[in-house]
Amino acid sequence: MDRLPDVKIAQLRHFVAVIEHGGFKAAAKAVFRSQPALSLSIKELEGALGSALFEKGSHASPTPFGAMLYGEARKLVEHYERAIASAIDVAQVRGGRVRVAAVPSIAHEILPRAISRFSPRHPGIHLHVEDGTAAYIHDRVRSGAIDFGIAGEPKDDSELSFTPLLADVMCVVVNAGHALFRQRRVEWKDLSGYRLIGNGTLRALPEPVRRAAGGQDDIFIANTTTLLSAVEGGVGLTVLPYLAQQRHRETLRFVPLDAPRIERAVGFVELTGRSLSPAAHALRESFCEALDDVSLPATHVRRPSAD
Repeated sequence: MDRLPDVKIAQLRHFVAVIEHGGFKAAAKAVFRSQPALSLSIKELEGALGSALFEKGSHASPTPFGAMLYGEARKLVEHYERAIASAIDVAQVRGGRVRVAAVPSIAHEILPRAISRFSPRHPGIHLHVEDGTAAYIHDRVRSGAIDFGIAGEPKDDSELSFTPLLADVMCVVVNAGHALFRQRRVEWKDLSGYRLIGNGTLRALPEPVRRAAGGQDDIFIANTTTLLSAVEGGVGLTVLPYLAQQRHRETLRFVPLDAPRIERAVGFVELTGRSLSPAAHALRESFCEALDDVSLPATHVRRPSAD
C-alpha cells in the first residue's frame, strides 16, 4: 500500500467550513483565519490529495471529488472534536469514570464522607463503588477492574503499591448480654472457650494469636453486616478491627484486645508505577480530606507520622 499523504485535521476542518458557510470569506471568519491563509490551507489539501476540491470560478461549489470527500471529512472532524472535548473534560475532571473499592470498615463510614465532598465538585464524573475483603480488592486493582482500592497492605506483591492511611486495633465484638460486654480491655486468652464466629480478619491473624484465643470457630461469615447481626443475635463472638463497628448497633461493643495488641493497617492500594486518572486522583484527595475531618479515638486508631 502506498504511503498516505500527510493531511492535517485543520485542513479538513477548513474544507468543511468552506462548504457549510457557502464561501471562503464566511468560512475564514468562522475558523478565525485570514482568507489568504484559508485559501492556502485548501490548496495544500488539494495538493496532498491530488485532486481539486472546488470548481473553477466558484468559491464554494465542490467538485464531484470534493462532494465525495465532504461527507467523510465532516464525520472525521466531528469525531476529532468529540474526542478532544472528552479528553479535556477528563483532564479537567468534568467527565469520565472512577472505580474504587474499600474494605467494609472504610466503605461504611469514611468513604461516604469522601463521596459527599467529591460529587458536588465533579458532577460530571460517573462513580462506581464496591466493597469487599482485602484479598478481593487486591485482585481488582491488579486486574485493572478498579482505579484504586482502600484496604490492608498487600504482602510480597511487587505489582501493588501501598500508601498507609491509618491503623486500628483488633477488638472482640460482643453483645449486651455477654460477660465481656463491660470489660475495658480483653486479652486473647480470655476468648478461650467461647464460640468465635470466623471471618476473613480472624483467619488472617497470626497462628499463635488464633491458638491463644482458642475459641470454637465452626461458623464462618464473610459479610460484615451479617456477621454483626449474628453476634447481636447471640450466635457467638467475633474479632474485627475497631473501625468495622456500625452505627445504630447499640447492643454491640468492640472491646480492644491485648497481649498482644494487634493493629490492622489500611491504605491506598494501587498498581505499581501506574498514574491515576485526574478524576481518580481527585477522589483520592477527597478521601484524605474526609479522613482528616473524622474524629477518631487515638487509643484505638493511629494515623501514620508524616515523615
